[in-house]
Amino acid sequence: MTGAPAVGLIRFTTGAVILSSIAAPIVHAQEADRAVRSAFISSDLEFNDNYDLRRDSLGNALLWTTTLGFGLSTFTPVDRLDLSAEGSVRAADLPSRDDDVSADNPIVRLDYDRTIDDNNIRFGFVAQQADVDFFDPLSDVDSDGRFDDTTGGGTRRSLRANAGFDFNEDGPVSLGAYARAFDIDYTDNTDPDVYDRQSFTGGAEIGFRLSQTLRFTTGGEYRREQYEDSDNLDRETRRADVGIDASINPALSMRGRLGYSRVESNRDSGTTIEEGVVGDLSLISLDKRGETRVGGFVDVDENGQRFTFSVGKLVNWDNASLDADLGVSTNEDTDLRFVGNIDYTLQGRDNELSLGLRQSASTDEDGRNVLYTSGRVNFIQLLTDVSSLGLAVDGGLTRYEDGASDDSDRLNVTAQYNHALTQDWNMNMGYRYRQANSDSNGFRESNAVFVGVSRDFLSAR
Repeated sequence: MTGAPAVGLIRFTTGAVILSSIAAPIVHAQEADRAVRSAFISSDLEFNDNYDLRRDSLGNALLWTTTLGFGLSTFTPVDRLDLSAEGSVRAADLPSRDDDVSADNPIVRLDYDRTIDDNNIRFGFVAQQADVDFFDPLSDVDSDGRFDDTTGGGTRRSLRANAGFDFNEDGPVSLGAYARAFDIDYTDNTDPDVYDRQSFTGGAEIGFRLSQTLRFTTGGEYRREQYEDSDNLDRETRRADVGIDASINPALSMRGRLGYSRVESNRDSGTTIEEGVVGDLSLISLDKRGETRVGGFVDVDENGQRFTFSVGKLVNWDNASLDADLGVSTNEDTDLRFVGNIDYTLQGRDNELSLGLRQSASTDEDGRNVLYTSGRVNFIQLLTDVSSLGLAVDGGLTRYEDGASDDSDRLNVTAQYNHALTQDWNMNMGYRYRQANSDSNGFRESNAVFVGVSRDFLSAR
């Protein structure tokens, strides 16, 4: 959405004030129910030299985007609910079509969690509809790091949902289950490399506690992926396993699973089946500031067994935290590839830094071995009591192991100055650079300058 990074950086500073004002009451949420209602309105004027990120720009565009949103968070001693919704109205003077005013980018989010003793139930979803010409693919990335390299206009609709429960976790018999799904579809899109796709994953596990330190488990998982591309992939993955969860001592625990998996991929061009032994073994050692992890994993995808080994570390300092897993992954068709994730945050006296980096090895809808890489950097520096300077960088990279497929990458860089006009009103101005590159669509880039105002509303009881 045009202006979205700007709005986010504006609300970063305001959000810090809001959070500090309600943090103390939330700490005492177990003493009383609590509800926090919020709303915002922002209006941004942007001048962009290639608004829809074409190889050859059609010309300059002037965009005026007004966004409205609201949120609700409720807390009780046992549960939490977070609900938010937002949408935009955009007036555009575009070189490629007549001036118009249109609604765009409605987003609805819901998260719910309820915990009583050793029982938990949770669910959530995010729904979005966006004009592809103004959509930022790096704002909606799959869990493995994949993003849609969107071109061709039209509308993109997405729904991501999850649910799960864990019952009687500390009892003699426990039960847990989970489900994840997403549905992404396009209408009026002219790019043949952009197509609808759906995925569903569901699993369950039963645990039998043999002692205070040992639990036996048995479980299974089912996954179905559908891609409406030229070959119409319909892929089903089934897995069953047994395992143990053991506490070796108060600071060291072990988790192990051993099972069998089968992957059946049905296409218009034919059907392939891969199956084999799967499993994982991991150790977690606790210390005063966090934990150390080490693990090995064997999985099966369309190209056979994949082997992964990783070492991880979680560290919490007084004003910073680091959570990282670094490892290597390979299968019979590829060499060792680095995989893992790094998340780091630093809270200074008058600045804050957060960064993340992820890379995963997977198999795409055409059966190709692929590396997905994504990264982000967010930095904000308070200049005075009422002003700040922010920098946001987001990037994504898709690379295919065969060396002949269509690699792609995206990069967004936003630099922004924020100033509080009053207690409720804020203004911002800045510069945004966007870049996209792929073997099929070539190199594209855009430059934009923007200025905007926003207001936040908050009530708590």
